[in-house]
Amino acid sequence: MVRQRIVGAFFIEVNMTRVKNYSITKESIDEMVSAGRFNPSLQIIFRDRHGTHRHKLSAGYMDDIHVYREAGLTCVLSINRSMDHIFLEAFEGNQPAGDIFLQGDQVAKMLGRSDLSPLFMIRRLMAFIG
Repeated sequence: MVRQRIVGAFFIEVNMTRVKNYSITKESIDEMVSAGRFNPSLQIIFRDRHGTHRHKLSAGYMDDIHVYREAGLTCVLSINRSMDHIFLEAFEGNQPAGDIFLQGDQVAKMLGRSDLSPLFMIRRLMAFIG
C-alpha cells in the first residue's frame, strides 16, 4: 500500500524518487523563433515506466538541476548559487502545473535554512504551487 497526502493542489505519494538518467538539450531554432525567444530554452528529456517525458525549462545554462517524480508529477528544481536564486517547476504529464521563483532573502524566508537537500527544498516549496 502506498501512503499518499495532498500538497497544495497536488495529490502526492510519500516516496518521491530522483530521476537520475535524463538529458538536457537546447530547443531547436524553429521552436525558439516560433515562441518569440532570442535564446533557446533548455528542455529535459527522460524515460521511465510511464513513457518518455519532455519538458521545456526556465532554468539557465549555469543552474544546478535536480529532477524528481511523484504521483505522475515531475518536479524540476533549478539552483543558481552565484545569482542567489532557486526555481521550482512542476509538470503534470506534458503540461506545466505550476512554478515558484525565489531569490535573495526570499530563499531563506521560504525555506528556513540554506543547507537543505534539493528533495527537502522541493517538499517545502510544493505547498506554494497550485
